[in-house]
Amino acid sequence: MKRIAPALVALSALLCAVPAIAQTIAVPASAVPASAVPAGAILANEPAWLSLERGRRAYADKEFGAALMAFETAIETRRDSFSAAALRLDQALLSKPAVEAGDSISAALAAFAADDLLQTDYRRISEASRGSLRALLEALRAERISDSHRAFIEALLLAMEYGPPERFGDSIGALRRELDDLVSYPEAEYWKGKVFLLEGELELAERQFLRAFDMRQALDVPEDRYAILYDLAALYRTAGDDAAWEAVMKRILADDPVAGEPPLDPFLRQAMMDTLLDAGFDRFMTLYRLEPSFSLEANGEMGGFYLERGRASAPLHAAVAVNMVLTRAVSMLRSRDRDYAWAGLDDFLSRIAARRDITEYLAGQGLNKLLLTLGDALYVAGARRSATPLWRVVAASGERPYAGVAARRLAEPASAVRTAAPPMNP
Repeated sequence: MKRIAPALVALSALLCAVPAIAQTIAVPASAVPASAVPAGAILANEPAWLSLERGRRAYADKEFGAALMAFETAIETRRDSFSAAALRLDQALLSKPAVEAGDSISAALAAFAADDLLQTDYRRISEASRGSLRALLEALRAERISDSHRAFIEALLLAMEYGPPERFGDSIGALRRELDDLVSYPEAEYWKGKVFLLEGELELAERQFLRAFDMRQALDVPEDRYAILYDLAALYRTAGDDAAWEAVMKRILADDPVAGEPPLDPFLRQAMMDTLLDAGFDRFMTLYRLEPSFSLEANGEMGGFYLERGRASAPLHAAVAVNMVLTRAVSMLRSRDRDYAWAGLDDFLSRIAARRDITEYLAGQGLNKLLLTLGDALYVAGARRSATPLWRVVAASGERPYAGVAARRLAEPASAVRTAAPPMNP
């Protein structure tokens, strides 16, 4: 398959600069019938987040044209509303109360209130808000106040629609930067990319995912950046572009405290690997616990990818993935058996045999595939004694195709040196 966007193989420190997508689709609100509004249709003056939700519903219903229109409307609405709010805030900041307040939002609100309201009225409004900043702002907006005061309040309320006020704290400067960030709508850009991907438009989908990631500072949920990256990686895998896929996976793992390059604590990572290679997996699990996180899938995938290519870091990524999965499973077991202590993988698997919730979780996470990859990686790294117990566990599981592959490893350990992953299906 033809490589897409060859210039992005290194992804420019992963996707730092991306041109705006040339094609946009807009629909005037007046063109939508008032009755029987479809999931992706746009209502006049609806907020950007509602257009996004309509687009998601249309996407789920496979109404991709309607979804694209809703996402584009969400992007335009958000851009227009935040651009206007930023302009009005800039004008409000030239007023005397704002200048006297310096960088403090609370001081500016107090100064505006002192100019526009009687102290008794302001005290009444404040008490009625019961400590809620949003309630206070809404109540003040309903009063007869100056245009600058109103613009300041409306900028605050608009920013609070898309994230908690902790994002800008008490800083007017941080609020102003927040408005600049929120002009972008990465969620809508991302969902446009998902539509293009389903329609087979790989280049358009790639540009949308890159664009959404470049706007990640404006994400309502910061962790959603990893969903964008995982979909981008899936796109490159579909396109057969291993170099670009690896670059995206590396970017995901860059935020992993253990498997990142460089790791946050290189001494901890080295100690973990020394334990795994020298003392074996059971000792490794006794000493270390890694809670499942955004990097679980990436570590599992990279363990196999690097093993097939003879990379020395294959055991690290495979071990991190297995540890994360088993850490969650151990927590599930301890929710009912608080006295449980790790006594080895065989003991653990025998204890959970009757716990359907745990066995289903482990099956869903592909534990046997991960254990097989880890065993193979340990053997290739020269730790045959650490690899053999893992192969035995997988062989005893009976899960196809991994049990058969593990049985072959026990009979022919050198077969662990692989150039292709074991088949996904029996």
